[in-house]
Amino acid sequence: MSKKQVVKTRTNKKLDLERKRDEKAVRRALAKERKNRAHVGAEDEEFVSFANQLLAMGLKLREVPGDGNCLFRALGDQLEGHSRNHLKHRRETVDFMVKHRQDFEPFVEDDVPFDRYVANLEKTGTFVGNDVIVAFARNNQVNIVIHQLNAPLWQVFGTRKSNAVELHIAYRYGEHYDSVRMLNDNSEAPANLKTEMLINDDSKKKDRNKMCHYQMEDIRDFECEVTKTNLDDAVQKVRNATGCMDTAVIVQNLEAENYNIGSVIFTILQMEELKSSNSDEESNQTSSNCSPPHMSPLWMENGTGNRIFGNQTVNTEEIENNRRLNEKEENKRTKNKVTNKQRKEQQRLEKKKRQEERHRQKVLDSRSNNTEDNGTNRDLQAPVTLVKTFTTLNI
Repeated sequence: MSKKQVVKTRTNKKLDLERKRDEKAVRRALAKERKNRAHVGAEDEEFVSFANQLLAMGLKLREVPGDGNCLFRALGDQLEGHSRNHLKHRRETVDFMVKHRQDFEPFVEDDVPFDRYVANLEKTGTFVGNDVIVAFARNNQVNIVIHQLNAPLWQVFGTRKSNAVELHIAYRYGEHYDSVRMLNDNSEAPANLKTEMLINDDSKKKDRNKMCHYQMEDIRDFECEVTKTNLDDAVQKVRNATGCMDTAVIVQNLEAENYNIGSVIFTILQMEELKSSNSDEESNQTSSNCSPPHMSPLWMENGTGNRIFGNQTVNTEEIENNRRLNEKEENKRTKNKVTNKQRKEQQRLEKKKRQEERHRQKVLDSRSNNTEDNGTNRDLQAPVTLVKTFTTLNI
């Protein structure tokens, strides 16, 4: 055997050993993670809910170990079909951040020097943030789609090319990433998933009334135009997935969710589940009462029950009027529903108002105390100047 063959054989053996060690580490980490989660009922419920949410879109979770490398493992599984090259992806992403320091240094928190920050990021097992996701997307020229429980899809754009590769990952428990696959995909091949969000990448369109905006923390808004053909396709897909035949409800939810089909499917399924639970309660209440008298011959005009107990017939017109009033009230409540974004904004404003009121009360109390100590009479109703707080924005 020649020297080249000997060297090649040793190299292959070394690679095989490294691969086996990595696979064992993955199995141990997964087993440990499942064992830890077996004692936490809330997390199990979240996992089941997440799985059902993806199931409605024909997707499933491919779990990766929660060893601090989960983001790079999940992205590697999407890109290559396996997660064994997570260290390589981490190293390449950190190198990209160093080369484009001016884009990432402003977002380093806790006054940590940038050099120390990226040095820690390069260490295996170090948890990472949103800035690393953006760096990975730009470095690999891919778009990353993040699935979350009961939330719209997030997209991080690494390129604006129409044929860009999409990597779908799931963010769970507020700290862990998994890979997202087609329901029947058990292969070690790239995922090749595509999100159907009715996006038409024609930035030269002038009709601003038809523009859709999908806002993210770390990217600019993109433009899209919804055509009748695309809208019909979207409505049909939602019908097939949910069984809902009300076109007006589907279109209304598409507009509210920025034409995100997955989010619309989930919303309508929730609505149907709520309706079914309400109908079950109503049926239970109805069954607990006596049967309507007019349904039995006993309660007819010449019936025995009517002769003994008097006329007990139900006023059908009154029942019909009550039903119509209930429908009107339900429609009114539906119209008054606000989107999640509006609700969050309202909650934020209310919280800010409460903070300002507390601050104003503190100032008034302090002035009152000073007045008592100094023996001077001051105007407690003097105007108070409030300074707006600053909010941080991550990539």
